[in-house]
Amino acid sequence: MAPTPKPAAKKQQSLTSFFTPKTVNGLAAVFQKESEARAKAQSPSSKDAASPSRKRPLEDTEKENEQPEKTLKKSRADEAEDAESSAFFSKTKANQSSPSRARTERYRYDDSNPRNTQEAQENAEEDEDAQEKRRQHELHKKFVKKLGHPDAMAWRRRLQDDAPAGDDEEADGEGDDDDAAAPKTKAKKKGSKTGKLTPMEIQFLDIKRKHLDTILIVEVGYKFRFFGEDARIAAKELSIVCIPGKMRYDEHPSEAHLDRFASASIPVHRLPVHAKRLVAAGHKVGVVRQIETAALKKAGDNRNTPFIRKLTNLYTKGTYIDENGELDQGSGSGAPSGGYLLCITETKAKGWGTDEKVDVGILAVQPATGDIIYDNFEDGFMRSEIETRLLHISPCEFLIVGDLTKGTDKLVQHLSGSSTNVFGDRSRVERVPRGKTMAAEAYSHVTQFYADKLKENTQDETAAALLDKVLKLPEPVTICLSAMINHLQEYGLEHIFDLTKYFQSFSTRSHMLINGTTLESLEVYRNSTDHSEKGSLFWALDKTITRPGHRLLRKWVGRPLLDQELLEGRLAAVEELLEKQSTAPVAQLEALLANAKTDLERSLIRIYYGKCTRPELVSVLQALQKVASHYSTVKSPSDAPFTSPLLNDAICALPQILDTVISYLEQINLGAARKDDKYGFFRDEYQTEDMQDHQLGIAHVEHELDGHRAVAAEKIKKKTVEYVTVAGIEYLIEVPNTDIKNVPASWSKISGTKKLSRFHTPEVLRLITERDQHREALAAACDKAFKDLLAAISADYQPLRDAVSALATLDCLLSLSKVAAQPGYSRPSFLPSSSDPTISITNGRHAIAEHTLEGGYIPFSTKLAHPSPLAHLITGPNMGGKSSFVRALALIVLLAQVGSFVPADALSLTLCDAIHTRTGARDNLFAGESTFMVEVSETARILRSAGPRSLVILDELGRGTSTHDGAAIAQAVLQHVVTETRCLTLFITHYQNLARVAEGLDGVKNVHMKFKAEKGADGEEEVTFLYEVGEGVAHRSYGLNVARLARIPKKVIEVASLKSSQMEQEMRMRRLKGICRTLSDVMDNGPDQLDHLVSSIEQL
Repeated sequence: MAPTPKPAAKKQQSLTSFFTPKTVNGLAAVFQKESEARAKAQSPSSKDAASPSRKRPLEDTEKENEQPEKTLKKSRADEAEDAESSAFFSKTKANQSSPSRARTERYRYDDSNPRNTQEAQENAEEDEDAQEKRRQHELHKKFVKKLGHPDAMAWRRRLQDDAPAGDDEEADGEGDDDDAAAPKTKAKKKGSKTGKLTPMEIQFLDIKRKHLDTILIVEVGYKFRFFGEDARIAAKELSIVCIPGKMRYDEHPSEAHLDRFASASIPVHRLPVHAKRLVAAGHKVGVVRQIETAALKKAGDNRNTPFIRKLTNLYTKGTYIDENGELDQGSGSGAPSGGYLLCITETKAKGWGTDEKVDVGILAVQPATGDIIYDNFEDGFMRSEIETRLLHISPCEFLIVGDLTKGTDKLVQHLSGSSTNVFGDRSRVERVPRGKTMAAEAYSHVTQFYADKLKENTQDETAAALLDKVLKLPEPVTICLSAMINHLQEYGLEHIFDLTKYFQSFSTRSHMLINGTTLESLEVYRNSTDHSEKGSLFWALDKTITRPGHRLLRKWVGRPLLDQELLEGRLAAVEELLEKQSTAPVAQLEALLANAKTDLERSLIRIYYGKCTRPELVSVLQALQKVASHYSTVKSPSDAPFTSPLLNDAICALPQILDTVISYLEQINLGAARKDDKYGFFRDEYQTEDMQDHQLGIAHVEHELDGHRAVAAEKIKKKTVEYVTVAGIEYLIEVPNTDIKNVPASWSKISGTKKLSRFHTPEVLRLITERDQHREALAAACDKAFKDLLAAISADYQPLRDAVSALATLDCLLSLSKVAAQPGYSRPSFLPSSSDPTISITNGRHAIAEHTLEGGYIPFSTKLAHPSPLAHLITGPNMGGKSSFVRALALIVLLAQVGSFVPADALSLTLCDAIHTRTGARDNLFAGESTFMVEVSETARILRSAGPRSLVILDELGRGTSTHDGAAIAQAVLQHVVTETRCLTLFITHYQNLARVAEGLDGVKNVHMKFKAEKGADGEEEVTFLYEVGEGVAHRSYGLNVARLARIPKKVIEVASLKSSQMEQEMRMRRLKGICRTLSDVMDNGPDQLDHLVSSIEQL
């Protein structure tokens, strides 16, 4: 019989009595009165205050409240009472230190019943209170145990936030069951079966501890899985579901109640796609694969252990070359990075003075193409040299050896840290320590690495020359090379360093080095508006068809030539292609390039690394065959259809690889290769002995299985039996259920229907196992034969790569000839190097603006030469086209030295060894430099590095400070470049008094941008820009006109106009007074000051 439920009041009293202070001599009544009065005053607020705090423990304790039998028998009302009291109890327990009086009064019950009822009941309930107390204590202990570690609640909340809605109950349920098991996890030994982790998870943990910075993708059966924190990251990046569980790998007590790792999974065939996305997001990704196969494991002696798994592939942005080729460059902001992995180290140079000079070594590797760039240089406190190299190389990953100085570190962070940075995306940065003896260790490590290569290599001359070249590298570069070999060994790419033909010094002086500031201000690789490639010089020139051609042209644009012979050769080739456009030889060349859609350069390097798939190998070899057979009749340069040596040499390099490529294609069965069928990939006569043995083994087993049918038929008393395959299970023998009595007990039933049953005989099972073992051994033999084929092809890497480079050169020359075919482009003529520096342009235009402006570009003609005019001082109204004019001139010079035709009617020039620019106003918050500091620092660098054959552009120097200081700096710099450096200079200014100084300097010519100023219908002055360059000085900048165009409120402009005319009036008056003084001086003292008087009157 169920116990009768207590009335509600009584229930509440049992609780109150627990908290009421027990007193002697009947003082309880007094306390009661006091509490009643207080409770009446507080009751609404106290209820409100208590309700939120009461809610959470109620839920928790109801879950906990699974007491044995006793609790089951209790009514629902009793359970509610227990839960409520436990909530209060835990509350008081937690807050014992606070004054008990105030706390208990809050929970006093506002008793509306007569007081004597309470007194009557109190004694009856004392026994019950003691029991209640004990139970409350037990509940509290259980609650604290459940709470566990102080972080547990926060962790739980995070888990619930991360988990999908449906998983909450599951997570809670697990927590309850695991209470008892929690302590076990801490004490668990590695490999023990008793702990919560499965053997596979323990195996995963062992690999993870060695690679904590890597996201591991683990092969488990037919899926790839992520565990723990990796799963959370993968779920976020790949938009897949993460099943909640342990996140940490150190078995922390806060996760003691969880019995499995958080996990996420992807299907096997989607691995390349997802790995690529994780790598593109900047993570380091490792793939852990099962090394054994099922059938061979079954036959082996380790059949009861988990599959052996190993980390087989590691990828980062710089080293990703796998199944699906290169990473797709985001078409977002920024120029695409060159895919280079850059290693940098630096030491303090010659003491550590205020100049903060450093000695820097860099080594950049592009694993996707095999290019290696190195350099060793000294840099000043602006770190301009490092910036220039980083902008040219645009790495997607940094490897930093040792500590960098503050300036360099900030620069690297600035250039790599943001997702809209110079390289188009966030770059990954890794650091390795640098010991005191690093230089000696690096030298011996590199020597050892190349000495081993020498032993293996049969072509001794090249290998010996290679070792010789490497050992002569400067010390900082050797340190970088050693670090890079170690770094790439982790990714299995270290043998890229065998290809030392592609070792290039960055600052080889056959190229003009354009620094980072110039690249940005001339918009060479990206425009300065939204930092995308559209609207840049490279965009205007890039009409290439192939990917290797695109990459080579990018290099050509960033490194204009300084060798006149090479330049003339390049221009002659472009001119010949231009003259012969629409003729058969050029059409044939275009057809060849259009067919070479495969990125042969990347595919070749993937063959070299052994990472190529079968279908890809066939398509690459076929593409190479097409390329080689296109000019198969050309045996020597004289047979080629062109006269330019550059074109003929490139065409001649193509057919030389034909025999090599055909010899490899002979071995391959095309149909099987396209389907990626490893068993039929090689034609029969090219199969290895192992492959043939296992194929014979499989044929023998199948023959035996065929022969076994007669034996099986005899046993079940039939004439013949046929094998059937159901649901992928082969060699089943079907027996009608009516004849089942004839089936021996040794046969195992696999499946059946109402009418028949399907069996395997013991002999069939044995033979199937034997066949599966042969199959897996055959698969291994096929893989080995394929790897051997890739190794054989990579031995011919050099000639194949040379042919692809020749193809890229042809593509670039054809692209430049398409640019030259545009109207108004002409061939530049270079003056002999003995002549004085000269640039003479007739009707020049801006190479980029004429593509983007709708109305066309107004041409300009100008000449800079030694001894005069060495410099142009350019004045003119705001928005009059001054900056556009100087940039157009610089771009024309740059294009000429790339080997392209230029947008001008005529251009004659001597070679410039550098182009320096100082334009625009920007601060550098990363380096803590103001706008003016950046301005003068760049100017200082130009003054240090410019020579007589440089072209220097200074745009509004001195505008970032007060007028007097700015004008003084501008005047001093102008004087220095004209008299000391004597380089060709374009100097833009709004300081009109500089024009007076210019007249006194030899070699400076005043030019201005033409305009018309006239009164409009509304009485305001209107300025029309003519965008033409004329001689003389513009005495006003017409800033108010620009303010009007920018729609500054009319009221503001009127005030500004008034102030401007007042100031001009004052200035005129002062000058007039000065002239009067000079005139009286001339009258009194004779004609000494006469010249000064005349020039002052002219200026007025």
